[in-house]
Formats: sequence, structure tokens, C-alpha cells
Amino acid sequence: MKISKKLTFYIKNIFWLSITCLMALPLYLWSFLKGSFEKKLRILIIPPVKIGDLVCATPVFREIKKNFPESYLGVVLLADSGRRTTSYQLLKNNPYIDKIILPDKKRGIKTIGILKLIVRIYREKYNWSFTLTSGVIEKVIPFLAIIPNRVITISSYATITSKILNFVGNYKSEIKLNDLALRHYLRLLKFIGIKKFDQRKEIFISQKEKRKATQFLKKYNLNPNGLLIGIAVTAGNKLKEWPKEKFAQLSDRLIEEVGARIIFVGSPKDKKDISFVQSKMRHKSIDSSSELNLIELAALFRYLKLFISVDTGPLYMANAMEVPVVDILGPCSIHDQPPVGDNCEIVYKDLPCFPCSFVIKTARVCKYGHRKCVEGITINDVFNAAIRLLSITKRSNY
Repeated sequence: MKISKKLTFYIKNIFWLSITCLMALPLYLWSFLKGSFEKKLRILIIPPVKIGDLVCATPVFREIKKNFPESYLGVVLLADSGRRTTSYQLLKNNPYIDKIILPDKKRGIKTIGILKLIVRIYREKYNWSFTLTSGVIEKVIPFLAIIPNRVITISSYATITSKILNFVGNYKSEIKLNDLALRHYLRLLKFIGIKKFDQRKEIFISQKEKRKATQFLKKYNLNPNGLLIGIAVTAGNKLKEWPKEKFAQLSDRLIEEVGARIIFVGSPKDKKDISFVQSKMRHKSIDSSSELNLIELAALFRYLKLFISVDTGPLYMANAMEVPVVDILGPCSIHDQPPVGDNCEIVYKDLPCFPCSFVIKTARVCKYGHRKCVEGITINDVFNAAIRLLSITKRSNY
């Protein structure tokens, strides 16, 4: 008989809560003594692993190295097999990170895999850790790895187990509804004296990835200086998705009225949705979903004049690459994780029930059953936002 996912979740939480409480006193003493003899900063960061959230965490790495250039910085990516590769791709070229720590391939983020990961982290002798989210495992790892200075994120919307485990952090900072998540991540650094910071997000790409993007352009006879517009039609959270028929009509209009070349982006699993949109279009478009991995996609973004998307990971990648973006926001808070900068347009409907989805409290179904926050956004709304950004970009090029 299969154990339900919900029951498995509760069993894991009880296990980690029990082992942490049992080990609390000796580990507190051990970490206190260990911290007394450490001099050089060896810092462990446990960031979120979803693409958009991880991109928003990238300023943390830069600000630590900018203020403490001699420090050693390790980053743990607590990702399952599917997300493991994409998370790693986003950070693999980052010059501020000394080591990326991944769970064991075979055990992953199952209990045995996490225990093995804790042993590996303990052996690397970190003396500070920063947990950017309020997850149970994210809090437990630094404590059981006997890191003496543990900065954790707390939230009133966390699970009961996570709230009980707040005791494992000797430095705490609360993230609240409508907090800018990126700013919260950076605020955690105040405990090592970093109080002024640059919020600019970053993605680093290698020459290899640049060549792959150039080859893609040549394959489809795309002018790198032409009006290339990227579009993402899917999101991991289906509540956020704009109707695909509207994406088809919007794409045709951009082709007809401004002469755009449309490139749809996503992962291979998005191919079916992209094909559906293309089947509803009158004009030809390009599907990059099976041709470029995540970091190669970032290299392609350098050539885009505009990116249009529902609230999903590639949107934040485009924003980090300084591409003008139109964010079809849907149910998401306009405050807690918007794309930032002067080259952004955020399209949303200010309904009485808006917003209902936040970084720390995610909605996955519409409790009223109408999805008016998404369905009510018109093709004109998005098209006009795109034209405004294209006009600004055109003027800035003169």
C-alpha cells in the first residue's frame, strides 16, 4: 500500500524535529566551542531553488564577496533530480561562489541523502550560514552540521514544524507578506555587518553558451539586431497562466504591426503547450524549448528586444539580463517579487481579491473559481505595455 505524499511529508517533518530536539544541547555546546576558534569567514548559503527565486537571490553572493573578498562561499542547492540541473546551470559560472554543493545523485533530498549532505557540510567547517527560506530541512542542515553562527528566515506562514525549529537559529529575520523577497535575502547579511547593498540580479554566461546562442540565431536566420521578442506561455503554477489563445493572438499582432520575430521559450516539457499556441497562430514563430538549456537560454536573452511572460522563472532571468520585460502578473503580489528596473511593465487587474498569491503563501487554485485576475487581462493590455517598452528602448538607442 502506497503512503500518501501528505503522510510522507508529516513523517519526514516529525523525524527532523525529533532528531534536532534530541541533539540540541550537545550541538549547541559543540557549535559554541567550535565558533570560538574560527577566524576566516567560511559562509554557507541555502537559497531557494526555483528558477525565479534563485535568480532573485544572486545579489547575496556578490554582496558577501564585495564586502569580504577573502571569505569562502559555499552554496547548497536542495533540489530534486529535475530541478537539480537547472539550479546548477544558473550558478555554475558565478564568480562569487567558491563551491556549489549538490545532494547525492542517488539519494537526492530523501532522508539518507540529507544526512549524507550534512556530514559533507560539517567536514567543510563553515562558521556562518544563511538560510534564505523558512523550510524545515533548510533550517535543520546548518544546525546538525554544527555551524556556530546560523542566520535563518522565519515566517508566520511557515509550517508548525518550521516554527518550532526557529530555535535552531541564533540570528533570525522575519519575511512578511508583501516584503520584497530579494531585499529580505539581502537584509539577512546585516548580521555580518552588511547594511548597504546593490539589489541588481546577475546571471553569468560562458563563451560556450554564447556560441550556442549564436548558432541558434543562424539556424533560424534571425538577425541579432532585429526585433526579436521572447515569450514564455507556461508557469509551474497553473493558476498564473494566461490563456494560450491570447498568446497566439498577441504574437500575430506583434508580427503584423511591429515586424517582430517571435521566439517561444521554456523547457522540453513545455513543448506541447508551445505547439498549441503556434497551431493557433497565422504566422510562423520559433520554438526554442528543445534546443537550449537554461543557461544557453540566458545567452540568447542578450539578443532580445523584449520578453513577455506570465510570472515564471525565465521572466526573472530576462530581467537579470536587462531585457525589457512585460510581466503578466495574474494573482501574484506586485510587491514581493516583481521584476525591477525602469524597463519593466507589470500588467495586472486590481480586483478586490487581488493579490492572493505570495512568495511565502502561494495560491494554486482560485478560491472563487473565476481566475478573473488572469482571464481579465486583455490582449490590448499586454500589447500596449509591449509597445510602450519598445518605444522607450528605441528612443534610448538614439
